[in-house]
Amino acid sequence: MLNKELTRTLYKECQSLSLLYVEDERDLSEAMVMTLREFFASVSVAYNGQEGLALYEKSDFDIVLTDLMMPVMNGREMSRQIRLLNPEQSIIVLSAHEESAYLMELIEIGVYKFVQKPSNLKELSEALLSAAIQVNYKKKASLHADETKAHLAESRELLRNIIDTVPVRIFWKDVDSRYLGCNTLFAKDAGFDTQDALLGKNDFELSWEDKAQAYIDDDREVMQAGSEKINYEELQPHLNGKTRWLNTSKTPLRNEKNEIVGVLGTYSDITAQKEAALAIEKAKEALVYQANYDTLTGLPNRVLFLDRLSQALKKSSRNASRAAVVFIDLDRFKEINDSLGHEVGDLVIKLLAERLKEQLRQGDTLARFGGDEFLLLLENIAEAGEVAEVVEKLIFCMQIPFEVKEHTLHLSLSAGISIFPDDGNSPETLIRNADTAMYTAKDEGRSTYSFYTTAMTEKTLSGMLMSKNIHHALENKEFMVYYQAQIDAQTKSFLGMEALIRWKNSEGKFISPADFIPVAEACGLIHHIGNYVFEEACRQITQWHAKGYGPGRMAINMSAIELQREDFVENMKNTMSAIGCRSEWIELEITEGYTMKHPRAAITMLHEIKELGIRLSVDDFGTGYSSLSYLTKLPVHKLKIDQSFICEVPGNNNNEAIVESIISLARAMRFDVIAEGVETAQQEEFLLQKGCHNMQGYFYARPMPAEEMEKFILQYQQSKI
Repeated sequence: MLNKELTRTLYKECQSLSLLYVEDERDLSEAMVMTLREFFASVSVAYNGQEGLALYEKSDFDIVLTDLMMPVMNGREMSRQIRLLNPEQSIIVLSAHEESAYLMELIEIGVYKFVQKPSNLKELSEALLSAAIQVNYKKKASLHADETKAHLAESRELLRNIIDTVPVRIFWKDVDSRYLGCNTLFAKDAGFDTQDALLGKNDFELSWEDKAQAYIDDDREVMQAGSEKINYEELQPHLNGKTRWLNTSKTPLRNEKNEIVGVLGTYSDITAQKEAALAIEKAKEALVYQANYDTLTGLPNRVLFLDRLSQALKKSSRNASRAAVVFIDLDRFKEINDSLGHEVGDLVIKLLAERLKEQLRQGDTLARFGGDEFLLLLENIAEAGEVAEVVEKLIFCMQIPFEVKEHTLHLSLSAGISIFPDDGNSPETLIRNADTAMYTAKDEGRSTYSFYTTAMTEKTLSGMLMSKNIHHALENKEFMVYYQAQIDAQTKSFLGMEALIRWKNSEGKFISPADFIPVAEACGLIHHIGNYVFEEACRQITQWHAKGYGPGRMAINMSAIELQREDFVENMKNTMSAIGCRSEWIELEITEGYTMKHPRAAITMLHEIKELGIRLSVDDFGTGYSSLSYLTKLPVHKLKIDQSFICEVPGNNNNEAIVESIISLARAMRFDVIAEGVETAQQEEFLLQKGCHNMQGYFYARPMPAEEMEKFILQYQQSKI
């Protein structure tokens, strides 16, 4: 809402002016035009810079209001073209863009004002008002100047009338600085109705007595020097209590003998222009601030940090000293944004910045790199222990929970450290290496820090190469599905099989899933692999059932990342429907880690899958941190004992106890249970004694391609006849 005074002033200043409004968002444009037409005499509308420039070339506009980012021609280029056509054109730019290069370019172009988008109505109104005041002043000054020239041309008899008409205050004094005459405007400024009332008075007798001595000193300076003093700015108290800015000129007043008999002076009230200039300067300062500081936290941003780091490295090189870059990342910040909203997330970032600053030494530079990432510059480092001490303080301070609105949040951070010159000689290299070290800290369990090593870069490069090779493998169909049999050891019957991804590269070498699956998850390719395995496994089990082989049920592993995709269930239904695969032939294996990290989402998702008739199994059970309260709510049918527990039974008392506990838990909760990694007759016997008769492992069959699995099914079933 605008206050009444601002609304009245805006209407008064804009009612005779024309406006060109350029905005590509039509809904926003229509809404704005309805408001703007209440104040301006005319409002012309364009929807991109090219249209705006075409309108400008056809008509005169007092003010141009434009968005920055637009199709065809952006606001920046349009403003540049308009300023070439009319260097005096008043232009106001609206934009959400904060990049320093754009902001500084707008200043160089000569844009009158910059308003952040989405714009505050008050800020926009004040910008329009400031521009309107400036435009009206120029119009009035131009109008009066034209009138003055016309009157002078007509007759010298009109001189007095002209003096009283021009929007300039005119006065003349004698050698004692007593007034000999003035025009009407000057008399009014002095507080008199007529010029005659001012005759014979000095400045000490007028409303600006506090400035009188300074004015008289200027008079004497001009008369003694015998030369003019032109266009200097000074302040003058006004009758209304406000202080005005004046642009003053004084010249010696001479008689017919060329003797100095006083001083002739003029001044203009430039308060509006001065305020506008100050507003422009303030806007420039704001633009510079926006270009160098983060608006949310007030910390230096990436641009300013890079500049300070560059200076620090030059200083360290001269002094043969060290500097450290610390890359800081808030652990699991995405979960806060997703669950509590971005408003809470922003408050957390703001509080975090304040807390981190409190822990730092004077001279340390903390910057917000973006999102939940921060950069810290430590100079004059004698040894790595100094850096570790600072970072440990930062990690320790996170033990105090964050109180955000009604939420109490227990958060942690991870940090990576690179040292100049050991870990790099450029700002970009040091930041990149600190970032790499930070990810290593996260891999080591979070809430910790790690110093950079060259091995980290090698690992990163290896991951990048692996990602590239995965892309290549998908394009060239190098992936294949193998199958491992699942057996009921008690009845010696064939239960089904597990589908397992295998990768044989172009050189004929098999790549371990342990090597490529984590990379595929990290680079966003796991769903391509998962889709391939699911489709291939469904097609194969459908073919075997159609041939009457009795292949049982197909168990298919699902990555936690795949399960988080919104379209996962729908895609699975479409695939099965297209192939003709029945849901009772399929069993999905989900990791225990996924169900515990995302319990609510898991419950919802798994119920949707269960409703399709697909059975569910918890894979690698016992390796995570299960919550029995959630486990009772999950619609699962089976627990799969991880092979890490099977490999040392019988013989390892701890593993035996864990396996026995899982079997007892499954029996109590009426879950099926299967053990993977069975390789010996002793392991089979142990599991049978404890009540687990479903098994999978090398003791029965290794993973094999479809052709071999088909033969295995037939041979196994024939051996029972």
